[in-house]
Formats: sequence, C-alpha cells, structure tokens
Amino acid sequence: MSNSTSIKQPVSAKILHLLFWTIVTLIFIYDRRYLIQKFQLPEHFIACVTIRMGLLISLVYVHLNILVPLFFEKKAFVKYTALLLLSLGIYVSLQNLYDIYLYGYVIGDVRSRSFFGAFSYNFLTTLWYLALTAGLKFGLDKYLEKSKANESNLPPNPPMSDPQEKSILLKTGTKQIMTDLDTVTHVKGLKDYSIIYTTTDQIIVKGSLKNAEILLGDKKLVRVHKSYLVALDRIKTIQNNQIILENHAIPIGRSYKKELFQLLVPS
Repeated sequence: MSNSTSIKQPVSAKILHLLFWTIVTLIFIYDRRYLIQKFQLPEHFIACVTIRMGLLISLVYVHLNILVPLFFEKKAFVKYTALLLLSLGIYVSLQNLYDIYLYGYVIGDVRSRSFFGAFSYNFLTTLWYLALTAGLKFGLDKYLEKSKANESNLPPNPPMSDPQEKSILLKTGTKQIMTDLDTVTHVKGLKDYSIIYTTTDQIIVKGSLKNAEILLGDKKLVRVHKSYLVALDRIKTIQNNQIILENHAIPIGRSYKKELFQLLVPS
C-alpha cells in the first residue's frame, strides 16, 4: 500500500474563470431570448445576441478589471460611482442605437420608437447584471484565495535523498573540470577572475566573485571579506580576526563580521 496521502486538488483557476463567463453569457442569452420571443422577433436573434453580448462582456470587463481595482478597492467611491454611471450610460445608449438600427425601435419592458422610451429599464437591468457578475467574481476570488491558503498550509514534501554527490562543471581556460561541491573550501576574487579552492585543487574561473557565488549556488558560501567567500561548513577555527582553513588564513572584513557570527552562532 502506498504511504502517500491523497490530497484533493482545487479546481483550476482557468476552469473557474471559464465557468464564470459561461454563466454570465447564458443568463444574458436567456434574457434576450425572452425579450425577442415576447416581441416576436426571432429573425434577428443571432445578430441581436452577438452584438449585445459583446457590449455586455466589454462592460463587465471594464467594471471588474478597471473600475473596481482602481477606484472601488481604493475607496474612491465618488469617482467609482461617476465612472460606473457613465459606462452604463454609454452601454445602454449603444444598445438602444443598435436596436433602432436592427428593428426600428428599442427593446425593453415595452417596445418604443423613442431612444429614451426603455432607457431606464435597460439601465436598471444592466446594473443588475453588473451586480450579479461582481458577486460571482467576488465569490470566485474568495474560493481561489482559500484554495491557495490551504495549499500553503500543506506539509512540505520530505526531501529526497540524492545518491549522487553534488557536482558542477567548471570551465578554466580551455578545460572543463567536474568539481564536487562538497570539496569547495573558499573562493578568492581578483579583478577579472576568481580562484575556487577545493581540498585538492585550485580552479581559476573567469568572472567576478559575485559570478563565482552564483556559479556555486548549491554550495552554502558566506562573504567574509570583499575578496573572499568561505564555505560555511568549513569554518572551524577563527583566530586574530581570521578564518583558519588548513594552509590558508582568510581575513574577516569589518563590515562582514557581524553577519558571519550571526550565521555561526544563531540567536
């Protein structure tokens, strides 16, 4: 029997967002279908739904991704309300103009040849759509935040033992030398190159001391001087402000001393 624990994975965020927009679209199509059947106008159903759906999705996108994060969440309620009413007015105006172009009158709670005949009805129903989508989006975001929080609280996977020693291929001149990182004792930085000292060798590599530190990223090195890095696991003796490593005495810079001792003697 496997020792691994089965963990229920949260639903993909992409799937939830797709479901969100699908619900919005279906609600809108159902509403348009009802109005078109009510006024016996089935011949323009596809054209009406396509344009109106594009306008509505654009409005919802502007509301959720621009107005809410830039104004509502920052408590700029006056600007938010003004821009919301303006965007609603633009949407309803475009919708009414398209209805007049398509049918010769505006579709709303009643048929009206006047541009403003069903304006208030369409304005309020659109406001309801925005409130619905905002509620759905808020619930979706809360679910995703909870899912991420649950993932972060899961116990970390136990580290897997690597039977092979950690090694790195170091380029020196025209040669490349496979070096066991456990043998690295310290690094000395010169102007345009660095010397990597191991228990058995000295390897000259091109680049600054910072480049060498990045190159040996899997090895825990600590800066003890502007020109020296020392392997933390190799520090055994400190004498006269120097680290003693067999045949090498590494000076400890004044600005690095405090950090070094904090690593060696954690509080």
